Amino acid sequence: MVNSASIRRFILTLITGYLAIFGVRQLPYEFENEWFVLVPVLLIVYVLTTWIDGQVFGNDQPITSVAKKKKLNTKNTDKKGFGDG
Repeated sequence: MVNSASIRRFILTLITGYLAIFGVRQLPYEFENEWFVLVPVLLIVYVLTTWIDGQVFGNDQPITSVAKKKKLNTKNTDKKGFGDG
C-alpha cells in the first residue's frame, strides 16, 4: 500500500516538473535537442522537491516502520549460535 507521503511527493513532483517544462519552453532560445535541457532540469526539480518535502514534512514518518525496527532488534538478540545451549 502506498503511504500518503509518497502520494504527496509524487503530486508535488508532477506539478513542479510541469512548471519546469513550461519554463524551459518559454525561453527565447532555440535548442537543437530540447531533451538535453529538459532531463537535467527535471532531475534537479525532483531532487529539490524531495528535499523541500523532507524539510516541510520531515516529521511525517509512518509508525509501522518504527515498530518493525523494534521487532527486528529484539529478534536479533534472541539468536543462539552453534554450541550455545
